[in-house]
Amino acid sequence: MLSRLLRHPVALIIGVVAALFALYEISVRFLAYTADAYVMSDIVVISSQIEGPVSRLAVQNNQPVAAGDLLFEIERTPFALKVQEAQATLTQAQADLGLAQDEVRAATANITATQAVQTNAQSQLARVRTLSGEGYSPEASLDVATRDVATAGANVLAAQAQLAVASQRVAVATAAIGSAQAALAKAQYDLSKTVVTAPEPGRIAPFTTRLGDYLSAGSEVLALVTERRRRVVANMGERHLARIRLGQRVLLTLGSDPWVLHWGRVSGIAAGVARSPHNPRVIPYVEPTTDWVRLPRRFPVEVTLDGWPPGLGLFHGADARVLIWF
Repeated sequence: MLSRLLRHPVALIIGVVAALFALYEISVRFLAYTADAYVMSDIVVISSQIEGPVSRLAVQNNQPVAAGDLLFEIERTPFALKVQEAQATLTQAQADLGLAQDEVRAATANITATQAVQTNAQSQLARVRTLSGEGYSPEASLDVATRDVATAGANVLAAQAQLAVASQRVAVATAAIGSAQAALAKAQYDLSKTVVTAPEPGRIAPFTTRLGDYLSAGSEVLALVTERRRRVVANMGERHLARIRLGQRVLLTLGSDPWVLHWGRVSGIAAGVARSPHNPRVIPYVEPTTDWVRLPRRFPVEVTLDGWPPGLGLFHGADARVLIWF
């Protein structure tokens, strides 16, 4: 049989290829392997929340930092001046409120006085009418008393109008104080954002921002590579997804620690991938080609090591190889 195959090399090659293909198809029913894997951890992108020139850079590339360590500062002088301006505006608004409240008190006292005069004028008019009816008071006195009552009533109305105006000024001054307080709080907030600190421990990834660079609000300044959620992300072919389960044992190697086998467990399976790199990058996109060869769709599978190798630093993006068996 072998001699006949050797006399027909084409048949031999086809047979070997078919046998290898069958062996591969059988193996992938029990094993899933990928070299398209890499080390990851959470990265915090530090951005500027205000605009202005960088006045101080307190860190360097690859420097380890602790939570609360100073990263950089933005020129604070314009923001300190805005705080002073907002404080002065608030002080003026508070003074205006005090004056308006004084006007309310004065208008209230004026109403009391004019009402007393009105009461007295009405009493005087009643007496004059009584005397006039009995023939003891001339008509001129009745006219004067009637005029005094009308004048007193007009004065009461004027005082009440003054109180209404003063009350409105109090409302306006109160609103101005609220606006000034909000402006002061905003100015103080902006001033606090001139100093940027590390939100958690990590290492500073290489960055290009330099002293004096002018930042806009939202400008990405540097990235902090943390050790939170250290994991390996393996892009697995879609044919394996139905058999991969959370918690499955995984054997892997790290590019930064070659020839050493590590154990881990599946800790996450991507629910979906983007079909095009032009889609919004809300979900991951895995390139389906390599060296002009179209590959099946691959989905990110997260693997958490049982224990990170002692003394081995975290190198975000380092290569890894992953083997899962079913």
